[in-house]
Amino acid sequence: MSELDLLKRKLERELAARRAAETLLERKSQELYDANEKLQAFADHTRAILETAAEGIMTYDESGLIRTFNRSARVIFGVDDAIGVDIRELFKLTADQALKLFGENMDGGLIDPDSEIIYQVEPIEIQGIRRGATFLCEISLSRATIASAPTFIAVVRDMTKKKQLEARLNQVRNMESIGQLAAGVAHEINTPIQFIGNNINFLEGAFDDIGSLLDLYGDLSRAVENDQSSRTIIEEINKQIELADLGFLRTEFPLAISQSLEGIDRVTKIVRALKEFSSPSTTTKASIDVNESIETALAITANRFRDLAEVRTDFDVTLPHVIGIGGQFNQSILNILTNAADAMEIHRTSKSGVVVVETRQTEDDIEIRFHDNGCGIPTDIRDRIFEPFFTTKDVGQGTGQGLAFVYDVIVNKHCGTVSAHSRSEGGTTVLVTLPTRICEYHLRREHESTAS
Repeated sequence: MSELDLLKRKLERELAARRAAETLLERKSQELYDANEKLQAFADHTRAILETAAEGIMTYDESGLIRTFNRSARVIFGVDDAIGVDIRELFKLTADQALKLFGENMDGGLIDPDSEIIYQVEPIEIQGIRRGATFLCEISLSRATIASAPTFIAVVRDMTKKKQLEARLNQVRNMESIGQLAAGVAHEINTPIQFIGNNINFLEGAFDDIGSLLDLYGDLSRAVENDQSSRTIIEEINKQIELADLGFLRTEFPLAISQSLEGIDRVTKIVRALKEFSSPSTTTKASIDVNESIETALAITANRFRDLAEVRTDFDVTLPHVIGIGGQFNQSILNILTNAADAMEIHRTSKSGVVVVETRQTEDDIEIRFHDNGCGIPTDIRDRIFEPFFTTKDVGQGTGQGLAFVYDVIVNKHCGTVSAHSRSEGGTTVLVTLPTRICEYHLRREHESTAS
């Protein structure tokens, strides 16, 4: 083979290698272009999700400077943009809350092993700032390592509408309770008022007879003073004594007065009980006498049980007071008793219903048990009775907020428990437990709320 042929073959090999390299470069360029397109599409997709999310989403570095700030965050905080702004300028923070924004106690949160993202378990309730005014919001925090640097992700929810909804639900609950109890309370007050009125009418009629008799005694006194004949007057007096039946009146007057005073005392107790139940708008925690609260609730619901069931109590008189929101606790007891009264309807004809309320103290808790022999709770709905708006009543007879309110008050606001169990002999037992000391979590939340 000549030298020229060798050169030609070498040139052909180089051209083939160049074409292969160009083909490989073109393929790699296309793959890179496709990857960039996919990456851009993913970025656009992620951006669309972030921008259309109902929650405000922002990221910030360990110095607090905001790096991303989505549309909902701009709406929540009422700003056009906050990129580069210190996140602490968006909130009214306590020292403890400021530390939490930068991951204090987050190491105890949930860890995603694939991404090494740490999620804070408990959301933080905090005061945000919007156009110079504060509003309540809730933040869920997580921390990730991006480009070897810690990045914090905050998901912000405006709690204003939720609080307004809770206020409306509380109003619905109150109206439902008022509707259920109005007739019973009216009857409880009407009964003593009625016999007070009857006694007053009796005393009024008797006083007319006694007034006539007193007039005759006046005539007799004047006749004796003037040495006039008094025989006729004495005869009239004797007739009037017989007509008025003074012996009967001497017996009945003290009884009528005693009954009237007793009726006034019953009305006073009912009014006092209503006053205690009508002033629970405050959320301030104070000392609660559990036995007294139950007795007050029983006084208000007495008419509901009168034609249905016998109510028995077995109270531990050594119970300590607990710390809680008195009005809301009273309302929750009232709701449980009202539900028990509804379950007693099956005994309206036989009047064989029995409701027993017991209180006991354990080592750490106070237990309140409500036993009834009513219709019971079907197994398939037992797990749902504490859900908001769940009710087995017909439309217009209840909103399903009674036991949901009980759960919220006992569990969420008093660190207790509430459960319902079927009894082997029929009926239901509702068990409420309350810690004798308010739990640390709620003390901390209350302190944060007060400080902010």
